[in-house]
Amino acid sequence: MRAFTLLAALSAPLVGLAAPTPLGKAIVGRQGNSTFCTRITPAPTAEETEARFNEFADLFLVQKDVYKAFEYILPEYINHNPLAQNGAQNALDILGPIWGSQSITVIRTKFEGGMSWLNYRNGMGEIVDRYRWEDGCIIEHWDQGEQFPET
Repeated sequence: MRAFTLLAALSAPLVGLAAPTPLGKAIVGRQGNSTFCTRITPAPTAEETEARFNEFADLFLVQKDVYKAFEYILPEYINHNPLAQNGAQNALDILGPIWGSQSITVIRTKFEGGMSWLNYRNGMGEIVDRYRWEDGCIIEHWDQGEQFPET
């Protein structure tokens, strides 16, 4: 009996480690983390912002590293998609688990006057994302009915 009591007492901490993790916490652990953008002061030049856009586009579409890409997005990011909530964390929670497995074909990109566009194809079809940049970071996003600018 003493041996059983001793064994039970010694194994109690291990039982706690083996207990199931609540679903929400397990998903967060798998999704990963991102450090969101911090405004750059003084604001970068148009050329510097365009270089940041090119880095973002490469991370997002080519490397498909959504966590690194979101380092270019402000936490207070405004999403104009009526089915999505505002905030970088909300977008990351949706894209994080699925983005790396997407098959993406880049069609073209463009940066002009504080706005940028990504035109690509994935499993949902052809997509045009438009972003507004402020202080070196993405502050707004549109993707519903967007057209890639021809000029």
